[in-house]
Amino acid sequence: MAQQTKQGSQSTHPSFFVLILVFFFWGFLAASNSIFIPFCKSHFNLTQLESQLIDFSFYSAYFIGSLILYLASAARKVDILNKIGYKKGIIYGLLISVLGSAIMIPCVNKEKIVPIKETVSDISSFQVEQQLQTSDRQVKIRREKEKDTYVLLISGNEAADKYINNPHLLAEIPQGFTKDEEHHQYAGIFNKSSLEKIINTLEADHQQTVTFGYFALILMALFIVALGFSLQQTAANPFAILLGDPAKGAHRLNLAGGINSFGTTIGPIIVSMLLFGNIKGGDVSTDISKINTLYILLIVLFLVAAAIFAFVKMPESSDQNEAFETSPKATKSIIGITLMFILILLGLVLKYELPFFVAGIVGIIGILFFAKTASTGNSEGWGAMKYPQLTLGMLAIFIYVGVEVTIASNLGALLKHPGFLTPKGLAESELDPYVSLFWGSMMIGRWTGAISVFNVSKATRKILCVIVPFVAYGVILGANVIKGNEVSELYPYVICIVIQIIGFFAGQDKPAKTLMVFGLLGVGSVLVGLFTTGALATFAFISGGLFCSVMWPSIFALSIGGLGKYTGQGSAFLIMMILGGSLVPPVQGGLADIPSIGIHASYVIPALCFAYLAFFAFRVKNILKSQGIDYESAISGGH
Repeated sequence: MAQQTKQGSQSTHPSFFVLILVFFFWGFLAASNSIFIPFCKSHFNLTQLESQLIDFSFYSAYFIGSLILYLASAARKVDILNKIGYKKGIIYGLLISVLGSAIMIPCVNKEKIVPIKETVSDISSFQVEQQLQTSDRQVKIRREKEKDTYVLLISGNEAADKYINNPHLLAEIPQGFTKDEEHHQYAGIFNKSSLEKIINTLEADHQQTVTFGYFALILMALFIVALGFSLQQTAANPFAILLGDPAKGAHRLNLAGGINSFGTTIGPIIVSMLLFGNIKGGDVSTDISKINTLYILLIVLFLVAAAIFAFVKMPESSDQNEAFETSPKATKSIIGITLMFILILLGLVLKYELPFFVAGIVGIIGILFFAKTASTGNSEGWGAMKYPQLTLGMLAIFIYVGVEVTIASNLGALLKHPGFLTPKGLAESELDPYVSLFWGSMMIGRWTGAISVFNVSKATRKILCVIVPFVAYGVILGANVIKGNEVSELYPYVICIVIQIIGFFAGQDKPAKTLMVFGLLGVGSVLVGLFTTGALATFAFISGGLFCSVMWPSIFALSIGGLGKYTGQGSAFLIMMILGGSLVPPVQGGLADIPSIGIHASYVIPALCFAYLAFFAFRVKNILKSQGIDYESAISGGH
């Protein structure tokens, strides 16, 4: 404790500015997945649900990492992370992420080339908008929405003539090829009955092959990277409090959160530049191995950060041998949630993904509500889960992370969908301004939410609540301008920012009220998006980022209110429920794969998620009031 006191009398420890680099990593890579997902969908010939397995791998690592720490600590009856120290926890986490990044490089480059005739059965079972591309990326075959209808897409370069004038292909494409100027390609519609003949022609006349990557290996590598992030995140938040005056710990966490949000804003832009360069407007063919540059850079940065942490003297917590609070009934519930996760994995193996995802999520919800009900009658052995605000809050965190990730991760497929934003849909190289705007919206809200932790007058706070969102918006536009994106199309989003500012004033810095206001705004925005198309619908869905932005601290504050000695355990349970980010996006992707629903209507999932979050705010307000807790006095800060 003496060490903490000594540090508390000093200014912020210099190593804190290395620590915030770690916060940047988390945001950068998590948001980058929103660009990587639609790219992988095309490159690996995936369904929309299968493409969401990137999120499944990434966010399930947070659950698995937290679960391992919890069960190991429960078995040894000592908090393992406290015992090894936050500093070593971050170093080990960084090294695990180095391992994952190093594995990613050979996984990306591992490929198998097969003659195109061997893909006939695969193409015959395609979902709507699923496609296959040839090894030279000259030809694509895509399943269309109309029954038994496909389209043959030929890149509009000098090699196109030999395809669009091929008599054998024209014999199976009655209306011939039409030029698609927007995507720089030629398109020919044909029936499923002609599929085998077209495939045979592509092989016999043009010797076409198809390159299959090992998507499962990439998912494994991404899981390992995120497993390191899990350990880093568990250690970094309390460590930030130690690296300076504890009284100013909230300020440091909000600065770190702001850096995290900056990472989420520029991540999609940087990854888009790596994959597509500065090419605009075309349906760009690119090589997945270009992502190697990102992971080589990350390896270097992770190692540099780990070396600094290893060689710089830093303060450590004084409670390294603090006893770990065991709660056998709560532990059984966590194991039950783990079994639901295993059930979902079984569904992936058996190729019944959507039903098992739905069953697993229903099972998790059932376990949490059972714990809430059972602990009411007999609270012994339930630990933190005897508090209804925590069990409902665990579900709220699950759904919050799920809705935040699913809006962004399915956004690429939505914007590529013909007739939604543009008549023919955006190309992959054109997605990053909108994806960065979604994640930038999180930055707008978090920077604004952080104002409340600074000691300024009420009048100054009101002025900053108006100014800061537009400063953050300017950062988003600036990042896109530097990349060379056209930003004038993003100007109407100012209206959504004004609505968020009104929401901040309505929330009055009270977590329950703030969460309810933004939950209802989230429902409203998604409903607007569901019943419209074009820019209005696009910005309505993207504004979900604005409304999600300050939900984490509100949910966290409400969930652990009144837990007393169980606060630490409750916090660990809440971190585990980041699992929602791995399970909700594939469910939306699975709905999008159903022809009668499609990608646009699948956004009913975020609407349902926001509705629960608004309900949670209303319900937990009454629960805390019944326990004599003044929820109105809690402060909502930035995540």
